Amino acid sequence: MTTSMPATTAGQPVRASGGGLPGAVVAEWIKLWSVRSTWWCLLGGAGLMLVTTPIIGATMANNKEEGTTVPVGDVAVATVYVAQFALIALAMLMITAEYASGSMRTTLQSVPMRGRLLAAKTAVAGAVSLLAGIGFGLIGVGVSSMSLGDKAETAGGDALGSALRIGVYLALVSVLTIAVAVAVRSAAGTLTIVFVGLTVLPVVLQASDIDPLVTLAERMPNSAGTVFMNADTTPYGPGMGLLLLVLWAFGALALGFYAFRKRDA
Repeated sequence: MTTSMPATTAGQPVRASGGGLPGAVVAEWIKLWSVRSTWWCLLGGAGLMLVTTPIIGATMANNKEEGTTVPVGDVAVATVYVAQFALIALAMLMITAEYASGSMRTTLQSVPMRGRLLAAKTAVAGAVSLLAGIGFGLIGVGVSSMSLGDKAETAGGDALGSALRIGVYLALVSVLTIAVAVAVRSAAGTLTIVFVGLTVLPVVLQASDIDPLVTLAERMPNSAGTVFMNADTTPYGPGMGLLLLVLWAFGALALGFYAFRKRDA
């Protein structure tokens, strides 16, 4: 599997044709789709949704009281926490693969303004993750509807809303991943930080039973994402969950840009 994100296509540098942010976005779009790792990440995420959704759906159904149904949107949301790492890997490679191969120097020659380059990479990663996330959500909704049978609660509006919210969540997680990757520059370091931040740290803080730490855990990206995607009202509403996700993603991106601007390629 190709894991590098080369700065060339057909032997020529991919330049920001036409200049400005639109040209930089086009260049990043071409680079993203010119490597096999992009397709493997997307196929891997879709495959994880297909395989994992029936298992999680069955588990949720078994935990319900007899005669009750399981919202298919809830099953899709629960499943996406597994599939999200495929899109995290995709966003991460947009940065770390260029540093690993040394092609970041060529990229910066094509787009010397680092803010513009980071904005272009963020826009492409976010757009692809948004569309892929909606697709993942629809897969989760469809598979859980079929696998749960008469135990499935398939309110169309709610199911479609869950898929859309999954797409938004995954887009913001990709922005967060870009921020970590541009600061750390290492694939292993980026995956470790994102994995710990999304899955391990909230659990540890929640288990502490110390009120300020529990409050912090409830406001970390994964917890905010759960509230937003499930449209929960506790401990806050979905609007606040979305706001917290945006603050985490773009706050991290600001710090990542600061590190990106201060260091050489």
